[in-house]
Amino acid sequence: MTDPTPLDPPAYGSVPRTAQRMLTSGRLARRFALVSLMLGVLIAILIGASLYVVSSRHLARQHHANVEANASLAARQTEGLLNTLVTTVRELASNSMLATALVDSAGKETYLIPFLGSFNHIASVPVALVFTDFEGEPIADNGRHADPLAIAPADMAWLRAAIAAGKPAARVVQQGDTQFLLAAEMLIYSRTLSPEGALLYKVPLDFLVLHPEAELLYAGDAPKPPPPDMMAVTVPLTVPERLASLGLTLRLEAPETPPSALLSWMLPAYGMVGLAALLAIYVGSRAVGNHMTRSLRDLERLAGAIATDGFTGQRAEVRGNDEVSALARGFNAMLDHIAGIQRDREMRAAEEITIQRTLAERAEQARAEAESARNETERSRQEAVMALMVAERANAAKTHFLAAASHDLRQPVQSLVLLTSALAIRLGDHPAASLVGSIEASMDALCRLLDAILDISKLDAGTVSPNVQAVSLGTIFARLEGEYRLRAAEKGVAFRSVPTGMTLTADAALLERIIRNLVENALRYTDHGRILLGCRHARGVLRIQVYDTGIGIPPEHLERIFHEFYQISNPTRDRGKGLGLGLAIVDRLARLLGYRVHVASRPNKGSCFTLEIPTPAQAAIEAPSAPAPAEQAPEPGRGTALVIDDDPLVREGLTLLIEDFGWRVTAADSAGHALRLLSGQDRPPDLVIADYRLEAGATGLQAIKAVEVALRGRGFAVPTSVVLTGDTAPQRIADAEASGYRILHKPIAAKEVAQLLSDAVLERSATEGGRKTGSRRNPVILPG
Repeated sequence: MTDPTPLDPPAYGSVPRTAQRMLTSGRLARRFALVSLMLGVLIAILIGASLYVVSSRHLARQHHANVEANASLAARQTEGLLNTLVTTVRELASNSMLATALVDSAGKETYLIPFLGSFNHIASVPVALVFTDFEGEPIADNGRHADPLAIAPADMAWLRAAIAAGKPAARVVQQGDTQFLLAAEMLIYSRTLSPEGALLYKVPLDFLVLHPEAELLYAGDAPKPPPPDMMAVTVPLTVPERLASLGLTLRLEAPETPPSALLSWMLPAYGMVGLAALLAIYVGSRAVGNHMTRSLRDLERLAGAIATDGFTGQRAEVRGNDEVSALARGFNAMLDHIAGIQRDREMRAAEEITIQRTLAERAEQARAEAESARNETERSRQEAVMALMVAERANAAKTHFLAAASHDLRQPVQSLVLLTSALAIRLGDHPAASLVGSIEASMDALCRLLDAILDISKLDAGTVSPNVQAVSLGTIFARLEGEYRLRAAEKGVAFRSVPTGMTLTADAALLERIIRNLVENALRYTDHGRILLGCRHARGVLRIQVYDTGIGIPPEHLERIFHEFYQISNPTRDRGKGLGLGLAIVDRLARLLGYRVHVASRPNKGSCFTLEIPTPAQAAIEAPSAPAPAEQAPEPGRGTALVIDDDPLVREGLTLLIEDFGWRVTAADSAGHALRLLSGQDRPPDLVIADYRLEAGATGLQAIKAVEVALRGRGFAVPTSVVLTGDTAPQRIADAEASGYRILHKPIAAKEVAQLLSDAVLERSATEGGRKTGSRRNPVILPG
């Protein structure tokens, strides 16, 4: 019997079946050549792509260097024109004949007119010259009376002010759409060494720049931003002292990327080389395959001859001692067995031999079918087990990578946060304090990323326990609307929440975190339209929904948007569009609380995220909420702190910051070091801060316990103890929080350190008032 052929096979399976037939049918040599060819194609693509990327980057760097070189060359040319212009005018002004003609003739000589007319251009730059007396009245010029180079009344007024000052001056003036360089040189009479007049000259700035894409800027001229896909290079000019106050710079604009003409030959060249290599691979693989399968072809021909002509004592030739040779020897053994069967058949009756052969064939067929079914079942089971193991290893590797990367990042980030906070306190109102503020803003962005990874790790570790109580949805909605209405309005988006009097039993903080993340996600991907937050109660299920008119989500991405770091429309990983962890936290919190979250979306129309809470909500009249007490800054007071951390930068930063709060600090890199330092002190510490990971496999928990035992032995009270950790591995978080000590997750800010010092002072006062010794206070787990 044959299996029935399906009437309508799926179209999408035709291509894989064709490729499978090519790889599993035909001669071995051809199959070997095809596999080699496929591997060669893959290698050629990878190598070609790598060479193309490297070449493109090299050409881009070379293009930028050429633009900078052109800008420098144009700047030097402009400097040469300015030097020539200033030198020529200065020599003209210092000519004693001009000053003598002005003084002796009282400004009535006319032979200066043709002399000045020869200076219509200086170094090919058009220039307007005016020769005046000491009161600024024009005597002669070089004939430039036509616009735009004509000397304006405002220019003569500025010249009189320069003559009154008695020294050369220069400025840039704007007439219409043209900018001019306006400068004046004093005429000094050689016999009196006093200014007897002035020489005013006016030059258009555009004629001082020889490069067509460059422009000349001065100190008061704000440069325009370059157009898209363009770059701008600015070069300051070295000019004579008379023009130094203008702050002249040359700006050159050029395309950001090099022209594609040089890259156009690369792809065809790479393609030709790749095709030649693939052809060589195919031919060589075919030849090698033919040589390797020669013995198999001999066995094939021998089997065909036996099947056609019958067994007449043929033997297979054995070459070498490999697998094919073993097959030939087995084939010969089978032929020997066939010969024995033939001898037995000749001694038995034809009918008995026929019956035995039939029974043997049926038994062999049944055994082969059973063996095939058993092998198929075993192979399927092994594939399922391997797939499960691969998935578990991938998940464990992801968790380990996030934990290790987060810990390794939190260590240097912690030292940067502490040192920056200490620097900010010490700088005070210093002008450099604004730079520290910029550093702190960058640190805050990095800390938000690390805190999001920590939230994921806490949820994976199972250390988040819901605090169930009565929750008013109306209060949460009103608080979120007040917080996000202005932010949405800045983007041109209307945000509104539907008032509700529903209450339910839930964890208020976790529920608000879920709704906040959904609203934040809607605001991030909505550029126009509106966002609506509301709830519905039907059939014993409370549905909290967030509608938006944003970009929407394609159907193939709906399931994956709740995975970590998965974002649809953020290929450049812009921090302004989030980190891809908000919806992952929503999914984990919903599963922790027993809720269900799902989404309905249409691309370019908007999305609706729904949180289903199986607990039936009850209507309630909300009492007016009392105003939250104003947050007061902690008072660190004065005391002694013990810091245990094997990282010298974190230890130094924490020491400096605590000392800036007026405390004395004892710093140690291990538990033994801390005990040695404490043995020489008469006063016990009021606060112990220990890193969770110390050198040689030790932990901060062990160090704190050793310090407590030593202090109890000396009759001292147990101080406030805090464990500082940068680990985000789920097991590490669970172990640390199960210890009962305060847990702070790196990086911690200055305000958290101040709060710790304030709490330690309060606990010390309570301990001294109650005369307690050797007991540990009820631990408080601080939020990470």
